[in-house]
Amino acid sequence: MKIINKSRKIIGINGEALLPGATVELSDGAGNHPVIADYIKKGILADAEKTSDVAESESISDFERAKIAEEAIAQYKKEQEELLAAQAAKEDEIKEVQSMKKADLQTKAVGMGLEVNDDDTVDTLREKIIAAIG
Repeated sequence: MKIINKSRKIIGINGEALLPGATVELSDGAGNHPVIADYIKKGILADAEKTSDVAESESISDFERAKIAEEAIAQYKKEQEELLAAQAAKEDEIKEVQSMKKADLQTKAVGMGLEVNDDDTVDTLREKIIAAIG
């Protein structure tokens, strides 16, 4: 039986290193070994005689695919947490603007680069600032 290492890790078989993408010829009984059978089942190793397609032999194993999926899920959760934190910060800033007086609103509007007129009311200033934030 001839097997291919489809993982990205070095696997030791019969005291020899099987590099990623490399093949090795096993004795007749070694193909029935529980560890070899489990690796083949998980996609870490592949039977070279059954895997004649080059593209299939170079594809990633189920183990690697699961690892990539876990990393993608962790990245997605991190991005969602950052999005929620940014949204909460924006809401806090809007609440702060709603409680400000006219002088503070004018200062904040000028600091944000908004056009401020002397005849702007408190409500007008709040609307301008909230529109710029949101």
